[in-house]
Amino acid sequence: MADVTAIRNAIAAAITRGTGLRADGQAKDQVVPPVAVVLPANPFINYGATMDDALNLSFVVLLIISDAAPVEKTQRALDTYLGVGGGQAASVADAIESDYNLAGTAHFVSVDSAGAYGRVDYANQTYFGARLSLTVGAKLCHWWHEDTTAAGPLRTRRAWSAMAIRS
Repeated sequence: MADVTAIRNAIAAAITRGTGLRADGQAKDQVVPPVAVVLPANPFINYGATMDDALNLSFVVLLIISDAAPVEKTQRALDTYLGVGGGQAASVADAIESDYNLAGTAHFVSVDSAGAYGRVDYANQTYFGARLSLTVGAKLCHWWHEDTTAAGPLRTRRAWSAMAIRS
């Protein structure tokens, strides 16, 4: 059974494996560019995305390229990581989507968009970078508790966890 931490770590591992860029699945107090940080988006969880109790999790990959003002070299590096530069072999989106089920932790992953190109804030610092928006599909497992003291049976959700859908 997988969890949100495992999914974030799988996203980070896919980025590092596909691009060589250092990536963290956990938020850090300080970062040293260049780095990618995987964070929950807002909204984070879309419950009941399908009829089979699946849910969608939304993440942001914060690409931090430099802590200095953007220069041509820094912009070219960011363009490459976004898959729109000259050397597109290091595309973060391609690296993430190449591992479609995130090492078995999810049903699917989709890189939906890139934005906030330019100055980005993280941990009370301003950097040069961009944000990638991702959607991850996972299976929702329910543990139910029957409350028969109420007028008729009442089901309440006690806990859930993201679970991989293994093929």
